[in-house]
Formats: sequence, C-alpha cells, structure tokens
Amino acid sequence: MLFEMAIGNLAFRIQLDGHDKEFDELAVLLNNVAGKLKSYGYVNPHNTNQNTLLETEQTAAALIQKVLDYIQNHLEEPLPSSKELSKMFGTNEFTLKESFRKLLKTSIYQFYNEERLKKAHLLIQQTGIPLKEIALMSGFYNYTNFYKAFKKRFNYPPSELKRNTPKNDNS
Repeated sequence: MLFEMAIGNLAFRIQLDGHDKEFDELAVLLNNVAGKLKSYGYVNPHNTNQNTLLETEQTAAALIQKVLDYIQNHLEEPLPSSKELSKMFGTNEFTLKESFRKLLKTSIYQFYNEERLKKAHLLIQQTGIPLKEIALMSGFYNYTNFYKAFKKRFNYPPSELKRNTPKNDNS
C-alpha cells in the first residue's frame, strides 16, 4: 500500500483478511489516508510520466508568458525583485527563475534589460524624441547607464543612431 501511494496509485486499497487484527487496523488507516489524499486532489510530484511532464511544461509556459507580458507592459518602471515577481504570479522564486532560464535561455533581468534597449532603439529610429526622454521612457533613470547599456548592446552609441536616422516630420 505504501508503495502504491508513493507511486501515486491512490485507487489501490488493501484488502482486510480478518485473520490479523493489527494488520486490519493498519489497512483501514492506510486506506483512509489514500482516500483523503485522493479527495484533496493529490498528485504525486515524483510521478514522471509523459502527461505529468507535459502539464508541468504547459503550466511553466503559461506562467512565463504572464511574466513576459507584465515586464513588456511595465518597461518604464523598475523591475520588481524575483521574489516580488514570484509572489505576484503565485509561484516560488526558484520555479520562476528556473522556468524562465529553461524556456528563454536568459535571466529575468537580462530579458527586461534587452526589452528596454529594444524599445529605446525603436523610439530613436521612429521618433524625434530627445535621447534623455527616450532613456526615461525605456526605464533608465540615469542617462549614463542608458548610454553604456545601449552602446554595449548595439556596438554604437544612441547618438549615432539618432544622427543616422532620417528626420520624421510626423513626430
């Protein structure tokens, strides 16, 4: 019975034999435990069958999509800590970080920073907004940090992109 419970088979029940009172008492207790676990919707976390793995991956992907949407909609704001993000999305910090790395091959902060820089690049190309304002709109509150991050990412400073972008009369 313990083996059956350990592998997640909560439908299995020990048959009472009537010959051993202590065995029958233990069997009743174990059957009751299995029944309660089943009624609570217990799923064995060590069960590694394909369906369970697929459900876990789909759940992780849904979680990460929600986090991505949040980050992309709040680029101008400071990124909450991974602990705060995990609380916001109802998971734990380890699961959030691990799922993010596994699915996106990057960290949460690296993704956030990359998205801010892509936003800034697009704003420089498509608008006539001054660079310092673009830095703020992209979540960089210190222009020097913005300049260094932009240059490191794109191998040229933001001012060079601005110089080489045709003036947009619609801005």
